[in-house]
Amino acid sequence: MTRSFREYVRQARRKGRFHISRQRLTGMLPLSDRSCTLRQPGPFRPSGTAFAAALLLPSAALAQTLTLEPTMREVREGVTRDVQLLLKLDAPAKQAFRGEIRLAGAGATAGTDFAPTVLPFTFMKGEVVKTATFTIIDDGEDEPYREQLVPSVAALSPLDTTQVPAVINAAAMGPIAILDNDNEYTVSASGGEEGGAVTVTVRQAFDSEIPAMVSAVPGGGSATPGADFAPWRVQGTLPSGTTETTLTIPLAEDDEVEGTESFPIALVDHGPGTAFFEPSQVTGRITDTTRPAEPVRIEYTEGVVKMDVRGMLIEQPFQHQSMQGTLRKHRGGDRMTLSQSNGKDLELRRYCAQDTDFGAIAADLPGLSAAEIGGGRDTGWRGAFTVDDINFDYAMAERPDGTYAGYGRQQGNVDGADVLTVHGFRVIPLSDPEPDVPRLPADPPETQVPLDDAADAVARELADELGMSPAALRPYISVTPGADGTRGDGASARAVEVEIWLDGEGRPLPADRTAPGPCDPNYGKAEPAVSRLRYRFHDTGDGIVAQGAVEDVESGRLESAFMEDFDTATDSLATAAQRAHDGLSPGLSAPQ
Repeated sequence: MTRSFREYVRQARRKGRFHISRQRLTGMLPLSDRSCTLRQPGPFRPSGTAFAAALLLPSAALAQTLTLEPTMREVREGVTRDVQLLLKLDAPAKQAFRGEIRLAGAGATAGTDFAPTVLPFTFMKGEVVKTATFTIIDDGEDEPYREQLVPSVAALSPLDTTQVPAVINAAAMGPIAILDNDNEYTVSASGGEEGGAVTVTVRQAFDSEIPAMVSAVPGGGSATPGADFAPWRVQGTLPSGTTETTLTIPLAEDDEVEGTESFPIALVDHGPGTAFFEPSQVTGRITDTTRPAEPVRIEYTEGVVKMDVRGMLIEQPFQHQSMQGTLRKHRGGDRMTLSQSNGKDLELRRYCAQDTDFGAIAADLPGLSAAEIGGGRDTGWRGAFTVDDINFDYAMAERPDGTYAGYGRQQGNVDGADVLTVHGFRVIPLSDPEPDVPRLPADPPETQVPLDDAADAVARELADELGMSPAALRPYISVTPGADGTRGDGASARAVEVEIWLDGEGRPLPADRTAPGPCDPNYGKAEPAVSRLRYRFHDTGDGIVAQGAVEDVESGRLESAFMEDFDTATDSLATAAQRAHDGLSPGLSAPQ
């Protein structure tokens, strides 16, 4: 027995009866795999190494306390690489001991977000503070903005088992947050008509506590920058807590018949970390709304000019000469351009004519009645422009025979005199009517898919996917017979076409929807269809053949298509509907 051990025993005996138990050692430096109990009275009987080690352990009141503190509670990926942890004793270490810091992910992943998972440390006698460092990994993956890890201290053990210091492990601490700096975006683009815009939608997988900023950069394609679309980059922000933003690229309007044009759009992220766009580039499509111009003859009726010259009223007739021109109807049905051979183009748009006093206007138009120029109609076509402070306005209405009749007015001050001119005109198309081509007699076919049965089969197939009953889905479905394919022998049947119109989110739109007219308060606010889901069923006599397609409404391009082989035709309309739908797998959402 060493001297120090004898002195320790003498002191213990002088203090009288004492008891060291497992509970007394809780939270203190581990001594052995065994628990030990030292009891008096009774003869003193040493019981091995564990007993000797227990005698070396001071009371809890004399034990040292170990704490753990981080130098920061939040770290940003890609900005902070190393994080330092501070181990502190409340007094210099009386004896040497070792331990380890363990890092456990609470959302954060070891090896992906931080490393290592274990940090060993050693306190030598007299030391008070030790540091340990772990690394934040800039992984380049989009993750939840805030992930956490929790450090803790474990496996405390003495270097010298005969000289055991008592250390209370008080190193419990809260989590450290790792803030993600990466973004993974999905990108889609919807085309637009001339004069409208291409819309780019950018979505990110996880929201953020800080705004994310992205840009859409258009480039040259079959469409010309600056002529067909605005050539500069468009910037958008995803505010904190959101996952989606839209960017719009304005499209120019022209009178050239160009067909559908396109241009590439690259995406740029302005954040500090790594960004991925899927796809990395999208295509903006411009739908040409300019239709080929139709040749017309413009005939003018006798007009009248009224002048107020210093209080003296002068009225006299005048006559414009007839001229040739063209009438171009723009796609969408709300705009037309009447081009005159004198080089002047008149832009006309649909308007609500309910409040127009056509009777008063027709009173100054010899040869034209109020009914001819639009009286009694809800809508018509109207335009206006100004030249040298002279205001021009004009309007016309379509007649049952396909011609147009209307009026034009000019109003302003010329050399001190107030002048008003009114004249009528007719626009007469010069195109030859399409010839009436005789068709083969449409004998009743022997086999024909019933229209309602086809619509019901599609409704049943889609109902579960949309979380609706077939009856609730039926109003969103339209059904029509296909083109007449009879050969006159009674053996051929017409196909049945079933359609569902979808918005940009894949939600069905009511089949009987009609765009509001210009007299409707919601004019211009109707949600347009973006795509059309089409199913076609044809009974060949040997079975029902199914086809399907998803069509982009603006461009007419088929996004996906399915055609069943004739040798796999089925007698079941339900099976045909299932095959057609499974062959397309469109992304659908329940209607609002």
